[in-house]
This record gives sequence, structure tokens and C-alpha cells, in this order.
Amino acid sequence: MKKIILLPILIFLLISGGACVRLKKPDSAQKHEQWVESLNDSVDLYKKQADSVADALSSMKEKVARLIPDFTHVSNPREVDGYYVYKGWASHFPLTSTSLVARISENEGLELIAALSGGVFNQISLSSGSQSVSSAIVPHDQALNYRAGNINTVCFSGAEADSVAAFIAANKDSAITVNFVGGARGASMSLSPEAKEMIAASWQLYSTQKESHRLEKMLPLLSRKVDLCRRMLHESDSAR
Repeated sequence: MKKIILLPILIFLLISGGACVRLKKPDSAQKHEQWVESLNDSVDLYKKQADSVADALSSMKEKVARLIPDFTHVSNPREVDGYYVYKGWASHFPLTSTSLVARISENEGLELIAALSGGVFNQISLSSGSQSVSSAIVPHDQALNYRAGNINTVCFSGAEADSVAAFIAANKDSAITVNFVGGARGASMSLSPEAKEMIAASWQLYSTQKESHRLEKMLPLLSRKVDLCRRMLHESDSAR
């Protein structure tokens, strides 16, 4: 009789105990949910980044619009391409005395033009206090480093020229010495306040345009990332 009485009790305990056991999801299902969650997080992140980039781009374009009126386009028959120079400086080109100036090419590249009277050089170095910076070396080739009469003119561009212009912009309120390097005898000059102002202004326009273009390229990249994540989410839903 005891066995007959205990049997229903055991069955009840098994049933009631089994009802309290939670079914555990397979690892693959958990990983899929985590993957979906990460994709949704990525969509939110890329959308926020795109909004931030769009705001920054709008600000850069407004800044360029404010700076552009301070520059004049110069088209000299003696030179192949035209360029933009800071207001009041168009008459200084081509250079006829020892000087350092800046211009922006029609493809929005920054160029530093240095001229030395009575000597030759292929590089410039600048110093202000304990700080200094140097350009790249441009060999004499009658194209970017050319001589006419007693004037040696050199056109510098690229990363090193950018560094020199940025250095001048950062130190425009301090004394800056320009050294002409690569000749038989050293030569130097102090950069005038007017030259510092024009180079700093040229750097500001150039660097703002450059940043604007960088931001413009980022927007479609972020948009494609959002679209890719959404497509993966859609394909995941369709496959279930």
C-alpha cells in the first residue's frame, strides 16, 4: 500500500519541480541576439557620427565663405597656372627681392614662394624662439627652383610646406627668422608682420578647405556603413 500511495506523490513532485526549470537558449541563439544588438548599436553610432560630421562640415563651409573674399585670383601670362593670393599682395608676384610669401593654387594646394637676391638656395628653415621648422629640399631645375638675373626663386609645396605655413600661423605674433639653406653662403631675413599675416591667412583658408574636403569624404562612408548594417539586419530577419 505504501508504494501505491507514494507513486502519485512522486509524480506530482516531478511535474511541479519540472515546471520551475527554465529552458536555456542554445549558445547559437544567444550569440545571434548579441550580434543583432551590436549591429543596432553600430547603426546608432554611425548615425550620430554622420550628424556630427555634417554639423562640422557646415561650420567649415561657413568659415571658407568668410575667408574667400580676402583673396584675389591672379592669372599671370608668364606663369602656367593661376592662383589665389591674400588681399593687397597680387602686385608682389613675381617676386623681385628677398622674401617669403604664400599662395593657393587653383586646385586648392598651398604653395610657399621664397626668393633670395644675390644668392642661391634649395631649402628654407624658420626659427622663432626655441622652435624651428624646415622645408623639403627642392633641387635647382628651372621649374620649381629657378634663377632669373640675381634672384633665385623656389616654390615649396607638400607636407613640409604645410608645416612651415602652420608654424608661421602659430607664431605670427612673435619674431620669425627665415634662413636660406643650400648656398655657398648663408643668408637670412626677419619675416615682416605683413608677410606673417598673409601667410597665416593663406594657411587658414587652405587648412579650412582641406578639412572641409575631408569631412565631405567621411559622410558617404558613414552612410554606407549604416546601409550595410541595416542590410545585414534585414537579411538576418529574412533568414529566420
